[in-house]
Amino acid sequence: MSKILVIQPHKMLQHAIALSLFPQYQTRMTPVIPESGEIKDVDAVIIDAASLRETHGLTAEAMVSLQGWKVPMIWIDRADSSLTPSNENLVVVKTPIARQSLQKAVAECLGESSKTVRKGSAPARDQEERPSAHAAVNETIVNAEVIELVDVVQEAPKDNKNIAQ
Repeated sequence: MSKILVIQPHKMLQHAIALSLFPQYQTRMTPVIPESGEIKDVDAVIIDAASLRETHGLTAEAMVSLQGWKVPMIWIDRADSSLTPSNENLVVVKTPIARQSLQKAVAECLGESSKTVRKGSAPARDQEERPSAHAAVNETIVNAEVIELVDVVQEAPKDNKNIAQ
């Protein structure tokens, strides 16, 4: 199982990225760009540059540091941005990102074949052709008989003494 370091300052987006990569990859989160010595035990790094710019976490020193990293990187940034580190193992993903585009970028970054089907995932074209399990469940729920709970009535107590007590 490949280990991926995700550099993302927002907790909600950390969780979203971790969930989108969960069955295939082991993720570790950090809100800031770590020192280069701290990335030796990971196979790839995902850097959300757009979010780091918003929180002022992407400085000129950090950009210089990133250029020296030998680990494969996925760089998430806005479409109008032209600031990317020059790294030979760099895959650029434009925001907003989708689960499939992120998984494809990670597979490309790690040199995995896009035709390889890992446990718990399927190629994007197969997912488009097959109806999803969620759609089948939703259709079943829509066609299910609705039980009105307001129709259940309890009888009032016949003894008024119990009410007073």
